[in-house]
Amino acid sequence: MTAERTEKTGVSAAQTEIRTYRGRRFDSSSAVEVRVSGGKIVSVETLDDAGTACGAGVCGADGRDGLPIIAPGLFDIQVNGAVGVELSSAGLTEDGVVAVLEKMLRDGVFRCCPTLTTNAPETMISAAARIASTLEKRPNLRPTVWGIHLEGPFISTAEGAVGAHPKRFCVPYSRELFDRIQDACGGLVKLVTLSPEYEGAGEFVRFLRSRGVVVAVGHTNATCAQIDEAVSAGATLSTHLSNATRHLLPKWENYFFGQLADDRLTASLIVDGFHISPQLVRAIVRTKGLDRIVLISDQSPLSGFAPGRYKTELCELEIQPNGKVTLAGDANLLACASFPVSHCVANVASIEGLTLAQVYPSATTVPARLLGAPLFSNVDSTACDGANVDWLEVGADADFLLFRLVPATFGPLGVLDGASFRTGRFDFEKIVWRGREIV
Repeated sequence: MTAERTEKTGVSAAQTEIRTYRGRRFDSSSAVEVRVSGGKIVSVETLDDAGTACGAGVCGADGRDGLPIIAPGLFDIQVNGAVGVELSSAGLTEDGVVAVLEKMLRDGVFRCCPTLTTNAPETMISAAARIASTLEKRPNLRPTVWGIHLEGPFISTAEGAVGAHPKRFCVPYSRELFDRIQDACGGLVKLVTLSPEYEGAGEFVRFLRSRGVVVAVGHTNATCAQIDEAVSAGATLSTHLSNATRHLLPKWENYFFGQLADDRLTASLIVDGFHISPQLVRAIVRTKGLDRIVLISDQSPLSGFAPGRYKTELCELEIQPNGKVTLAGDANLLACASFPVSHCVANVASIEGLTLAQVYPSATTVPARLLGAPLFSNVDSTACDGANVDWLEVGADADFLLFRLVPATFGPLGVLDGASFRTGRFDFEKIVWRGREIV
Protein backbone atom coordinates (compact mmCIF):
# COMPACT_ATOMS: atom_id res chain seq x y z
CA MET A 1 0.00 0.00 0.00
CA THR A 2 0.97 3.65 -0.30
CA ALA A 3 3.24 4.78 2.47
CA GLU A 4 1.37 7.79 3.82
CA ARG A 5 1.80 9.77 7.04
CA THR A 6 0.01 12.70 8.64
CA GLU A 7 1.97 15.02 10.91
CA LYS A 8 0.84 17.92 13.05
CA THR A 9 3.33 20.43 14.39
CA GLY A 10 1.29 22.53 16.74
CA VAL A 11 -0.35 25.80 15.69
CA SER A 12 -3.63 24.88 14.02
CA ALA A 13 -4.63 21.72 12.24
CA ALA A 14 -5.60 23.58 9.09
CA GLN A 15 -2.24 25.37 8.88
CA THR A 16 0.12 22.69 10.08
CA GLU A 17 -1.19 19.34 8.85
CA ILE A 18 1.38 17.73 6.61
CA ARG A 19 0.42 14.73 4.53
CA THR A 20 3.11 12.57 3.00
CA TYR A 21 2.74 10.42 -0.12
CA ARG A 22 5.20 8.01 -1.66
CA GLY A 23 5.16 6.75 -5.21
CA ARG A 24 7.24 5.98 -8.25
CA ARG A 25 7.20 8.75 -10.87
CA PHE A 26 5.55 7.70 -14.11
CA ASP A 27 8.09 9.60 -16.20
CA SER A 28 11.40 8.58 -14.65
CA SER A 29 10.47 5.65 -12.36
CA SER A 30 12.25 7.45 -9.50
CA ALA A 31 10.81 6.77 -6.07
CA VAL A 32 9.74 10.03 -4.40
CA GLU A 33 8.22 11.27 -1.20
CA VAL A 34 5.86 14.23 -1.64
CA ARG A 35 4.78 16.37 1.29
CA VAL A 36 1.60 18.41 1.10
CA SER A 37 0.34 21.18 3.38
CA GLY A 38 -2.33 23.80 2.87
CA GLY A 39 -3.15 22.35 -0.53
CA LYS A 40 0.40 22.94 -1.79
CA ILE A 41 3.42 20.75 -2.40
CA VAL A 42 5.92 21.74 0.27
CA SER A 43 8.70 19.26 -0.45
CA VAL A 44 9.69 16.51 -2.87
CA GLU A 45 12.44 14.11 -1.88
CA THR A 46 13.93 11.41 -4.06
CA LEU A 47 14.15 8.16 -2.12
CA ASP A 48 16.86 5.56 -2.26
CA ASP A 49 15.80 2.96 -4.78
CA ALA A 50 16.19 -0.35 -3.07
CA GLY A 51 14.21 -2.20 -5.73
CA THR A 52 15.26 -3.49 -9.10
CA ALA A 53 15.61 -0.81 -11.79
CA CYS A 54 12.64 -0.85 -14.12
CA GLY A 55 10.83 1.14 -16.78
CA ALA A 56 8.25 3.72 -15.78
CA GLY A 57 5.00 2.05 -14.81
CA VAL A 58 6.35 -1.49 -14.50
CA CYS A 59 7.10 -1.41 -10.78
CA GLY A 60 3.77 0.23 -10.10
CA ALA A 61 2.06 -2.42 -12.18
CA ASP A 62 3.42 -5.47 -10.44
CA GLY A 63 4.11 -3.92 -7.04
CA ARG A 64 7.57 -5.41 -6.59
CA ASP A 65 8.68 -2.47 -4.46
CA GLY A 66 5.28 -1.78 -2.91
CA LEU A 67 5.02 1.69 -4.42
CA PRO A 68 2.18 2.90 -6.66
CA ILE A 69 2.75 5.11 -9.68
CA ILE A 70 2.56 8.86 -9.08
CA ALA A 71 1.50 10.97 -12.05
CA PRO A 72 -0.22 14.26 -12.96
CA GLY A 73 -3.97 14.48 -13.46
CA LEU A 74 -5.42 13.67 -16.88
CA PHE A 75 -6.85 16.01 -19.55
CA ASP A 76 -9.90 14.74 -21.45
CA ILE A 77 -11.09 16.96 -24.31
CA GLN A 78 -14.27 15.02 -25.09
CA VAL A 79 -16.77 14.40 -22.30
CA ASN A 80 -20.40 14.21 -23.41
CA GLY A 81 -21.81 13.51 -19.98
CA ALA A 82 -21.76 10.95 -17.16
CA VAL A 83 -23.79 9.47 -14.29
CA GLY A 84 -27.09 9.98 -16.12
CA VAL A 85 -26.38 13.57 -17.18
CA GLU A 86 -26.39 14.55 -20.86
CA LEU A 87 -24.56 17.85 -21.24
CA SER A 88 -26.19 18.71 -24.57
CA SER A 89 -29.66 18.76 -23.08
CA ALA A 90 -32.45 21.27 -22.66
CA GLY A 91 -32.86 19.93 -19.14
CA LEU A 92 -29.25 20.42 -18.05
CA THR A 93 -29.07 21.71 -14.47
CA GLU A 94 -26.38 23.13 -12.25
CA ASP A 95 -26.42 19.94 -10.21
CA GLY A 96 -26.00 17.95 -13.41
CA VAL A 97 -22.92 19.91 -14.46
CA VAL A 98 -21.44 19.49 -10.99
CA ALA A 99 -22.14 15.74 -11.04
CA VAL A 100 -20.26 15.33 -14.33
CA LEU A 101 -17.26 17.37 -13.18
CA GLU A 102 -17.08 15.53 -9.87
CA LYS A 103 -17.17 12.24 -11.79
CA MET A 104 -14.21 13.52 -13.84
CA LEU A 105 -12.24 14.16 -10.66
CA ARG A 106 -13.01 10.65 -9.41
CA ASP A 107 -11.67 9.39 -12.76
CA GLY A 108 -8.41 11.26 -12.21
CA VAL A 109 -9.32 13.87 -14.84
CA PHE A 110 -8.31 17.30 -13.56
CA ARG A 111 -9.09 19.18 -16.78
CA CYS A 112 -11.72 18.46 -19.39
CA CYS A 113 -13.77 19.90 -22.22
CA PRO A 114 -17.49 19.39 -21.56
CA THR A 115 -18.80 18.44 -24.98
CA LEU A 116 -22.05 19.61 -26.52
CA THR A 117 -23.10 17.20 -29.24
CA THR A 118 -25.49 18.08 -32.04
CA ASN A 119 -28.91 19.16 -30.82
CA ALA A 120 -31.50 21.85 -31.45
CA PRO A 121 -29.86 25.31 -31.56
CA GLU A 122 -31.73 26.58 -28.49
CA THR A 123 -30.75 23.45 -26.59
CA MET A 124 -27.05 23.91 -27.36
CA ILE A 125 -27.27 27.59 -26.45
CA SER A 126 -28.99 26.93 -23.12
CA ALA A 127 -26.61 24.09 -22.24
CA ALA A 128 -23.58 26.27 -22.94
CA ALA A 129 -25.07 28.99 -20.74
CA ARG A 130 -25.76 26.47 -17.96
CA ILE A 131 -22.16 25.23 -17.95
CA ALA A 132 -20.84 28.78 -17.74
CA SER A 133 -23.25 29.86 -15.00
CA THR A 134 -22.43 26.75 -12.97
CA LEU A 135 -18.73 27.56 -13.08
CA GLU A 136 -19.47 31.11 -11.94
CA LYS A 137 -21.42 29.78 -8.97
CA ARG A 138 -18.91 27.01 -8.25
CA PRO A 139 -15.50 28.70 -8.67
CA ASN A 140 -13.85 25.73 -6.95
CA LEU A 141 -14.70 23.66 -10.04
CA ARG A 142 -13.65 26.28 -12.59
CA PRO A 143 -10.09 24.86 -12.95
CA THR A 144 -11.54 21.52 -14.08
CA VAL A 145 -12.95 23.03 -17.29
CA TRP A 146 -10.52 24.31 -19.90
CA GLY A 147 -13.30 25.04 -22.36
CA ILE A 148 -16.41 23.73 -24.08
CA HIS A 149 -16.10 21.41 -27.09
CA LEU A 150 -18.81 21.78 -29.74
CA GLU A 151 -19.08 18.45 -31.56
CA GLY A 152 -21.62 19.68 -34.07
CA PRO A 153 -23.99 20.86 -35.30
CA PHE A 154 -21.81 21.65 -38.35
CA ILE A 155 -21.30 18.00 -39.29
CA SER A 156 -22.30 15.58 -42.02
CA THR A 157 -25.70 13.97 -42.38
CA ALA A 158 -24.28 11.07 -44.42
CA GLU A 159 -24.81 7.54 -43.12
CA GLY A 160 -21.91 6.43 -40.98
CA ALA A 161 -20.38 9.88 -40.80
CA VAL A 162 -23.26 11.28 -38.75
CA GLY A 163 -22.83 8.54 -36.14
CA ALA A 164 -25.39 8.76 -33.36
CA HIS A 165 -25.99 12.51 -33.90
CA PRO A 166 -29.57 13.43 -34.90
CA LYS A 167 -29.58 14.30 -38.62
CA ARG A 168 -32.40 16.81 -38.27
CA PHE A 169 -30.16 19.14 -36.27
CA CYS A 170 -27.03 18.89 -38.43
CA VAL A 171 -26.57 22.12 -40.40
CA PRO A 172 -24.04 23.87 -42.64
CA TYR A 173 -21.79 26.52 -41.10
CA SER A 174 -23.42 29.48 -39.40
CA ARG A 175 -21.42 32.30 -37.85
CA GLU A 176 -24.59 33.57 -36.25
CA LEU A 177 -25.33 30.26 -34.51
CA PHE A 178 -21.73 29.89 -33.34
CA ASP A 179 -21.74 33.44 -31.96
CA ARG A 180 -25.01 32.80 -30.12
CA ILE A 181 -23.55 29.72 -28.44
CA GLN A 182 -20.25 31.47 -27.68
CA ASP A 183 -21.97 34.56 -26.29
CA ALA A 184 -24.21 32.40 -24.10
CA CYS A 185 -21.21 30.90 -22.32
CA GLY A 186 -19.03 34.00 -22.25
CA GLY A 187 -16.45 32.77 -24.74
CA LEU A 188 -15.98 29.37 -23.13
CA VAL A 189 -16.05 27.43 -26.43
CA LYS A 190 -12.42 26.44 -27.15
CA LEU A 191 -12.85 23.55 -29.61
CA VAL A 192 -15.24 22.93 -32.53
CA THR A 193 -15.55 19.68 -34.47
CA LEU A 194 -16.96 20.19 -37.97
CA SER A 195 -17.16 18.53 -41.35
CA PRO A 196 -15.38 20.42 -44.13
CA GLU A 197 -17.75 19.09 -46.78
CA TYR A 198 -19.91 22.21 -46.95
CA GLU A 199 -19.22 25.24 -49.13
CA GLY A 200 -16.99 27.82 -47.46
CA ALA A 201 -15.17 25.38 -45.15
CA GLY A 202 -11.86 27.22 -45.30
CA GLU A 203 -13.51 30.54 -44.64
CA PHE A 204 -15.43 29.20 -41.63
CA VAL A 205 -12.30 27.57 -40.19
CA ARG A 206 -10.47 30.90 -40.47
CA PHE A 207 -13.41 32.60 -38.79
CA LEU A 208 -13.24 30.19 -35.83
CA ARG A 209 -9.47 30.51 -35.59
CA SER A 210 -9.83 34.30 -35.49
CA ARG A 211 -12.02 33.78 -32.42
CA GLY A 212 -9.28 31.76 -30.75
CA VAL A 213 -11.05 28.44 -31.27
CA VAL A 214 -9.24 25.20 -32.15
CA VAL A 215 -10.87 23.43 -35.11
CA ALA A 216 -11.19 19.67 -35.58
CA VAL A 217 -12.33 17.59 -38.54
CA GLY A 218 -14.86 14.94 -37.61
CA HIS A 219 -18.18 13.30 -38.44
CA THR A 220 -17.35 14.03 -42.05
CA ASN A 221 -18.07 12.79 -45.54
CA ALA A 222 -15.61 15.26 -47.05
CA THR A 223 -13.24 14.63 -49.93
CA CYS A 224 -9.50 14.73 -49.39
CA ALA A 225 -9.42 18.08 -51.17
CA GLN A 226 -12.01 19.50 -48.78
CA ILE A 227 -10.08 18.18 -45.79
CA ASP A 228 -6.92 19.80 -47.16
CA GLU A 229 -8.80 23.08 -47.51
CA ALA A 230 -9.83 22.98 -43.85
CA VAL A 231 -6.37 22.01 -42.63
CA SER A 232 -4.69 24.68 -44.75
CA ALA A 233 -7.09 27.19 -43.18
CA GLY A 234 -6.08 26.12 -39.66
CA ALA A 235 -7.80 22.89 -38.58
CA THR A 236 -5.38 20.93 -36.41
CA LEU A 237 -7.23 17.89 -35.03
CA SER A 238 -9.14 14.83 -36.23
CA THR A 239 -11.92 13.99 -33.78
CA HIS A 240 -12.01 10.26 -32.87
CA LEU A 241 -10.23 9.29 -36.07
CA SER A 242 -11.62 6.13 -37.73
CA ASN A 243 -14.96 6.42 -35.92
CA ALA A 244 -18.11 7.94 -37.41
CA THR A 245 -17.27 6.41 -40.79
CA ARG A 246 -19.04 4.16 -43.28
CA HIS A 247 -18.33 0.45 -42.95
CA LEU A 248 -16.95 0.38 -46.49
CA LEU A 249 -14.63 3.10 -47.80
CA PRO A 250 -13.08 3.57 -51.27
CA LYS A 251 -9.60 2.06 -51.16
CA TRP A 252 -7.99 4.73 -53.35
CA GLU A 253 -9.08 7.93 -51.65
CA ASN A 254 -11.27 8.50 -48.59
CA TYR A 255 -11.67 10.83 -45.63
CA PHE A 256 -9.92 8.43 -43.25
CA PHE A 257 -6.75 8.23 -45.35
CA GLY A 258 -6.92 11.96 -46.01
CA GLN A 259 -6.67 12.68 -42.28
CA LEU A 260 -4.31 9.84 -41.38
CA ALA A 261 -1.73 10.93 -43.96
CA ASP A 262 -1.81 14.63 -43.09
CA ASP A 263 1.03 15.43 -40.70
CA ARG A 264 -0.62 18.71 -39.80
CA LEU A 265 -3.45 16.89 -38.03
CA THR A 266 -3.23 15.47 -34.55
CA ALA A 267 -5.63 12.53 -34.06
CA SER A 268 -7.87 11.95 -31.07
CA LEU A 269 -8.66 8.28 -30.41
CA ILE A 270 -11.17 6.38 -28.28
CA VAL A 271 -9.17 3.32 -27.27
CA ASP A 272 -11.77 1.81 -24.97
CA GLY A 273 -11.55 -1.60 -26.64
CA PHE A 274 -14.68 -1.16 -28.75
CA HIS A 275 -14.33 1.94 -30.89
CA ILE A 276 -11.08 0.94 -32.56
CA SER A 277 -9.31 -2.40 -32.99
CA PRO A 278 -5.85 -3.07 -31.55
CA GLN A 279 -4.52 -3.46 -35.09
CA LEU A 280 -5.79 -0.05 -36.14
CA VAL A 281 -4.50 1.52 -32.93
CA ARG A 282 -1.03 0.29 -33.88
CA ALA A 283 -1.37 1.62 -37.43
CA ILE A 284 -2.51 5.09 -36.35
CA VAL A 285 0.00 5.44 -33.51
CA ARG A 286 2.85 4.38 -35.75
CA THR A 287 1.73 6.71 -38.56
CA LYS A 288 1.00 9.77 -36.46
CA GLY A 289 3.56 9.29 -33.70
CA LEU A 290 2.73 9.66 -30.01
CA ASP A 291 3.29 13.41 -30.11
CA ARG A 292 0.26 13.71 -32.41
CA ILE A 293 -2.11 11.38 -30.54
CA VAL A 294 -4.72 12.63 -28.07
CA LEU A 295 -6.59 10.01 -26.07
CA ILE A 296 -10.20 10.80 -25.24
CA SER A 297 -12.94 9.02 -23.34
CA ASP A 298 -15.98 10.19 -25.34
CA GLN A 299 -17.89 9.41 -22.16
CA SER A 300 -21.64 9.21 -22.54
CA PRO A 301 -24.40 10.09 -20.08
CA LEU A 302 -24.45 6.37 -19.24
CA SER A 303 -20.88 6.36 -17.95
CA GLY A 304 -20.95 4.95 -14.45
CA PHE A 305 -24.14 2.95 -15.04
CA ALA A 306 -24.63 -0.82 -15.03
CA PRO A 307 -25.41 -2.75 -18.24
CA GLY A 308 -29.00 -2.31 -19.47
CA ARG A 309 -31.25 -0.10 -21.60
CA TYR A 310 -31.67 3.58 -20.86
CA LYS A 311 -33.77 6.34 -22.42
CA THR A 312 -32.08 9.64 -23.24
CA GLU A 313 -33.44 12.92 -24.54
CA LEU A 314 -32.84 11.94 -28.17
CA CYS A 315 -32.90 8.15 -28.27
CA GLU A 316 -32.67 4.89 -26.35
CA LEU A 317 -29.18 3.57 -25.60
CA GLU A 318 -27.89 0.30 -24.25
CA ILE A 319 -24.84 -0.68 -22.24
CA GLN A 320 -23.81 -4.16 -23.29
CA PRO A 321 -22.57 -6.60 -20.61
CA ASN A 322 -18.95 -5.84 -21.57
CA GLY A 323 -19.41 -2.07 -21.16
CA LYS A 324 -19.92 -1.22 -24.83
CA VAL A 325 -22.46 1.59 -25.36
CA THR A 326 -24.71 1.26 -28.44
CA LEU A 327 -28.04 2.38 -29.78
CA ALA A 328 -30.64 0.11 -28.23
CA GLY A 329 -31.28 -2.95 -30.35
CA ASP A 330 -28.15 -2.53 -32.49
CA ALA A 331 -25.01 -3.88 -30.82
CA ASN A 332 -22.88 -2.64 -33.73
CA LEU A 333 -23.83 1.05 -33.71
CA LEU A 334 -21.67 2.75 -31.10
CA ALA A 335 -22.99 5.70 -29.13
CA CYS A 336 -20.18 7.27 -27.09
CA ALA A 337 -18.38 5.28 -24.39
CA SER A 338 -18.67 4.23 -20.78
CA PHE A 339 -15.04 4.03 -19.66
CA PRO A 340 -12.81 6.91 -18.49
CA VAL A 341 -9.77 8.07 -20.44
CA SER A 342 -7.42 6.23 -18.07
CA HIS A 343 -8.61 2.99 -19.69
CA CYS A 344 -7.45 4.34 -23.05
CA VAL A 345 -3.97 5.07 -21.66
CA ALA A 346 -3.67 1.56 -20.24
CA ASN A 347 -4.97 -0.01 -23.45
CA VAL A 348 -2.53 1.81 -25.75
CA ALA A 349 0.36 0.84 -23.49
CA SER A 350 -0.76 -2.79 -23.67
CA ILE A 351 -1.45 -2.82 -27.41
CA GLU A 352 1.83 -1.22 -28.43
CA GLY A 353 4.01 -2.60 -25.62
CA LEU A 354 4.88 0.91 -24.51
CA THR A 355 5.77 2.30 -21.11
CA LEU A 356 3.48 4.61 -19.24
CA ALA A 357 6.06 7.35 -19.70
CA GLN A 358 5.61 7.09 -23.46
CA VAL A 359 1.80 6.98 -23.54
CA TYR A 360 0.79 9.25 -20.65
CA PRO A 361 1.45 12.56 -22.48
CA SER A 362 -1.32 11.65 -24.94
CA ALA A 363 -3.82 12.29 -22.14
CA THR A 364 -1.98 15.19 -20.51
CA THR A 365 0.54 17.42 -22.28
CA VAL A 366 -0.39 16.67 -25.92
CA PRO A 367 -4.00 17.89 -25.52
CA ALA A 368 -2.72 20.80 -23.44
CA ARG A 369 -0.42 21.95 -26.23
CA LEU A 370 -3.15 21.45 -28.81
CA LEU A 371 -5.53 23.75 -26.92
CA GLY A 372 -2.90 26.23 -25.76
CA ALA A 373 -3.34 25.28 -22.11
CA PRO A 374 -0.69 25.02 -19.38
CA LEU A 375 1.03 21.66 -19.64
CA PHE A 376 -0.23 20.54 -16.24
CA SER A 377 -3.24 21.48 -14.12
CA ASN A 378 -1.15 22.88 -11.28
CA VAL A 379 1.73 24.59 -13.11
CA ASP A 380 1.07 27.89 -14.86
CA SER A 381 3.21 27.34 -17.92
CA THR A 382 2.56 26.86 -21.61
CA ALA A 383 6.18 26.06 -22.45
CA CYS A 384 5.98 24.14 -25.70
CA ASP A 385 9.00 21.97 -25.03
CA GLY A 386 8.10 21.26 -21.43
CA ALA A 387 11.62 22.16 -20.31
CA ASN A 388 11.94 22.82 -16.59
CA VAL A 389 8.21 22.30 -16.06
CA ASP A 390 7.49 19.80 -13.31
CA TRP A 391 4.07 18.80 -12.01
CA LEU A 392 5.74 17.96 -8.66
CA GLU A 393 7.14 21.46 -8.28
CA VAL A 394 7.47 22.75 -4.73
CA GLY A 395 4.94 25.52 -4.18
CA ALA A 396 2.54 24.23 -6.83
CA ASP A 397 -0.98 23.03 -6.08
CA ALA A 398 -0.96 19.43 -4.89
CA ASP A 399 -2.46 17.79 -7.98
CA PHE A 400 -1.44 14.19 -8.61
CA LEU A 401 -2.64 10.62 -8.89
CA LEU A 402 -1.42 7.49 -7.11
CA PHE A 403 -2.42 4.30 -8.87
CA ARG A 404 -1.40 0.88 -10.11
CA LEU A 405 -1.61 0.04 -13.78
CA VAL A 406 -3.85 -2.88 -14.72
CA PRO A 407 -2.98 -3.79 -18.34
CA ALA A 408 -5.53 -4.76 -20.97
CA THR A 409 -5.70 -8.37 -22.12
CA PHE A 410 -6.76 -9.49 -25.57
CA GLY A 411 -8.03 -12.81 -26.81
CA PRO A 412 -6.95 -14.45 -30.07
CA LEU A 413 -9.49 -12.33 -31.95
CA GLY A 414 -8.68 -9.12 -30.14
CA VAL A 415 -11.65 -7.09 -28.94
CA LEU A 416 -14.03 -9.32 -30.90
CA ASP A 417 -13.25 -12.08 -28.42
CA GLY A 418 -15.56 -10.84 -25.70
CA ALA A 419 -14.90 -13.77 -23.41
CA SER A 420 -11.20 -13.04 -22.92
CA PHE A 421 -10.85 -9.30 -23.62
CA ARG A 422 -10.41 -7.10 -20.57
CA THR A 423 -9.91 -3.38 -20.87
CA GLY A 424 -6.93 -1.86 -19.07
CA ARG A 425 -7.43 0.57 -16.22
CA PHE A 426 -5.88 2.52 -13.39
CA ASP A 427 -6.46 1.10 -9.92
CA PHE A 428 -6.46 4.34 -7.90
CA GLU A 429 -5.08 4.43 -4.39
CA LYS A 430 -5.26 8.20 -4.00
CA ILE A 431 -6.45 11.08 -6.15
CA VAL A 432 -5.17 14.36 -4.75
CA TRP A 433 -6.59 17.52 -6.30
CA ARG A 434 -5.78 20.97 -4.94
CA GLY A 435 -4.52 19.15 -1.86
CA ARG A 436 -7.88 17.47 -1.30
CA GLU A 437 -8.14 13.69 -1.40
CA ILE A 438 -10.87 12.69 -3.87
CA VAL A 439 -10.19 8.97 -3.38
